[in-house]
Amino acid sequence: MAPYPSLGKSPINQLFLAYTGYSIGTDGTPHYQFWECTDFLPLLFHTDPVTGLADGGMFTDFLFLALGILNQSGEGRFLARIDKAPAGWNEWLRYMDELFLGDRNLDALCQAVRCSPLSRTNVWVALPYPNPQQFGDDAYRIEAVIEWMCLFLTRWAKKPWNDCLCLKGFYWLQESLYFQGPKHDDRQVIRAVNDAIHGCTHAGRMLRSIWIPYQQAAGWNEWAQLGFDLAFLQPNYYFNPKKSVDASAAASEAAGMGVEIEFDLGVTYDREKRERLLAYLRAGASGGTDGHGNAFGPFQYDAPLAWYTGGWFFGKNGRKQALVSLYQSGDPLYDELFSFLNGIAPP
Repeated sequence: MAPYPSLGKSPINQLFLAYTGYSIGTDGTPHYQFWECTDFLPLLFHTDPVTGLADGGMFTDFLFLALGILNQSGEGRFLARIDKAPAGWNEWLRYMDELFLGDRNLDALCQAVRCSPLSRTNVWVALPYPNPQQFGDDAYRIEAVIEWMCLFLTRWAKKPWNDCLCLKGFYWLQESLYFQGPKHDDRQVIRAVNDAIHGCTHAGRMLRSIWIPYQQAAGWNEWAQLGFDLAFLQPNYYFNPKKSVDASAAASEAAGMGVEIEFDLGVTYDREKRERLLAYLRAGASGGTDGHGNAFGPFQYDAPLAWYTGGWFFGKNGRKQALVSLYQSGDPLYDELFSFLNGIAPP
C-alpha cells in the first residue's frame, strides 16, 4: 500500500479553494464570486480570543478557480466541461481579468498577507477547460491552454507581489477525464499541458501542476501518469451521505493522493451537515478502515489536504461564506478547524 504523499516532499500542506468568477445555477442564474482583503485575514492566521494576538497559521496555499464567467452580453458560460454553454477564448480572458482585479482576489490576498504576521503565501491558479465545441481538435485545445497560461504569467510578472505571493503552479479544473478518444483525448491534452507547466519557472523554481478528481471519476488514479505533481481525492460525503469518508481516505492512501475536506455554509445552520463535517475531522484524527477492511492513516497528520468550503452566497442577510462566517460569528468550529489544520489532537 502506497502512503499518502509525504508532507516533507509535497508542494502543498493545507490548500484553500477560493472561488472567483461566477457560479451558475441550474436555471442559468449567475452568482458573483470574489474575495476582498478582510475576507482572507481569518484564513491566513488564527487570533487568540483572549489576547487578540495571532497565535498560529491557517492555510498555507490558496487555489483560485472559477466554474463560470459571463460573456460580453452578461450570459453565463462554463469554464469547466459543461456542453450547454462552454466558455470560449474571450470568456477565458474575462476570467483572467477577474483574477487580476484591483483590491480583489489575487490583489486582495496580497494585501491581506501584508497585514498579517506572514511573509508570503502560496498561490495556485485553475486553468480553464478547453471544450472541443469551442476549441476543436486536441492540438488547438493544447495550444489554447498554454497560450492562456503564458498570458497569465506575463501579467503576473508585472505585479509587485514578490513580497506577499509565491506562484506555485496551475490546477486542472475538470474533475474527471471526459473525452477519452479517439476523436478527442483528455489524457493527451493533460499530459501536454503538464509538460508545458513543468517547462516554466517562477522565481527560479519549476512550476507544478495539481488535480482534485472525485471518487470513481474517470482516470482518478492515473494522476501521476498524467503528469500531475500532486492530486487530492474528493470524498463527496458531505453532500451525499451514501458516499464514504473512510472509503475515500483508503483510496487516497492506496493511490498516493491527498484528501479533500468538504463543507459549505450549511455548517452554520444545519445540524446534520455540521455532523458530517465533524465525521471528516474524526476520521482524519484517528485513521481507520473502510468497509472492505482497507486501512488508512490519520490524514490530519500524514497527508496534504485540500479544503472545499463553498463559495459566496448573497442573501437577505448579506454576503456570506462558510469559513468566514464561522470566524465572524465566533463559532467554536472555527477554532476546531484551526487545531485540525495544525495537527493539534482533539481534546
